[in-house]
Amino acid sequence: MKKSIFRTQNYPNVLWIMTDEQRTDSLGCYGSSWAITPYLDKYAKNGVIFKNAITPAPVCVPARASLLTGQYPSRTGIWWNHNGKDKRKLEHLTYIFEDAGYATASFGKQHYSSPNKAFQTEYHIEVNEIVDFYSYGSKYNEKEFNVIKYPPNPYAWILGGRYPEMMEKTVESEVIQKVIAWLKQHPKNQPFFLRVSINAPHTPVVPPYPFDCIYRVDDIKYPIEVEGLRYGCSRWIKEALLHFADAKRLTAEQIGEIRRYYYGEVSFLDYQCGILLNWMEENSLLDNTIIVFVSDHGTHLGDYGLVQKQTFYEPVINVPFFFWHSYAFAKGVTINTPIETRLLLPTLIDLIGLQNKEIYCEESLSDCLMFGKEPEMKPIFSEFTLGSFGIMHNNKIVMVRDKNWKLSICFTPEIEDGALYNLDDDPYECTNLYYDAKYKDVRQKLVEMVLRHLEKEQSKQQK
Repeated sequence: MKKSIFRTQNYPNVLWIMTDEQRTDSLGCYGSSWAITPYLDKYAKNGVIFKNAITPAPVCVPARASLLTGQYPSRTGIWWNHNGKDKRKLEHLTYIFEDAGYATASFGKQHYSSPNKAFQTEYHIEVNEIVDFYSYGSKYNEKEFNVIKYPPNPYAWILGGRYPEMMEKTVESEVIQKVIAWLKQHPKNQPFFLRVSINAPHTPVVPPYPFDCIYRVDDIKYPIEVEGLRYGCSRWIKEALLHFADAKRLTAEQIGEIRRYYYGEVSFLDYQCGILLNWMEENSLLDNTIIVFVSDHGTHLGDYGLVQKQTFYEPVINVPFFFWHSYAFAKGVTINTPIETRLLLPTLIDLIGLQNKEIYCEESLSDCLMFGKEPEMKPIFSEFTLGSFGIMHNNKIVMVRDKNWKLSICFTPEIEDGALYNLDDDPYECTNLYYDAKYKDVRQKLVEMVLRHLEKEQSKQQK
């Protein structure tokens, strides 16, 4: 086992804060000119920020299962939200912490598809009876709270509105108070691995007062290039996904409103994280605690002509991801090289020096955190299907990013569709080069890279 970078003989605690559907432009530390997120920014700016952190899947359950196992969906077998239930157990990497003597706990949204629990203690809550994913409680008149829903068919998601009660009655507040209560009774001589997993800013996007009104529509300025559906976008977007997520079903005024509510929800989330972090600091619980912050994936807010997730456009696959420790990590460092959030737990295991026999992912971001070094550039993969919408369950949709090139293909197993972008020349992914004969060699190279990747991962799954 390598020499520990931590000064004490005790293992460091781990506080893993996880959100759902959070875009990087919702945090000030990622350069957003409008984001009001002082508490999270404080730790991010004094730690290590990964500017190009790519989710293993642009949909909830596959991404969460991958984060817990260090494996891609092609190895876990979980490609969409209800895929994998009652199937084989997953080898959660949290067990390595448990074997080392950690108390492991997770509060809030669990949402990973496995018959075996990933944490010793799990408290599950996503929404409450006041507001759920599609409706307010019967005692509340939605018209009084400026509720904006996606048109009722097929899903009436609450994309914006004001929470009808005080913030103390929100799910976010409940989760934070449950976490603090757990920490108060936790033995001081036992390290903890604690995940705070909050549904926000996932729908229902309903920040409470005063966070419902801290942004104006005019505060939020998206590049003109991202407004509207991409000409030449993948057929699976135009012919399948668009039926469930077409932003044209909302007016321009509604798009403006859902954006300001979304960023207000993130500011409220930041405030709640501040309550927890301030309490931990006051009780000397941050002296030897690693903080890691990540979202499972991002979302669309009318940009690219879409709402919700399940694409490979940058606002969906590039997520907030940063680490902090009081002394062991580099300070004020931004890593620009694209990396995979799938490496979260393997990196912590490597940093802490835990003994293990089988880590499914050999890579680690340790040098980035300890020395602020850019990692070696490697191909980045992300995978899912549209099965969460009850369509195209068997059509695997896979992305690879290799340096400045991003390719995605849809196949069953024949390749049916594709998209190719040069991110250096076309950062907003306006021009699909997949069918351009001039880029035939680039396309073929990346297609072969995807196919080799899947063959490798699926062969591991069978062992």
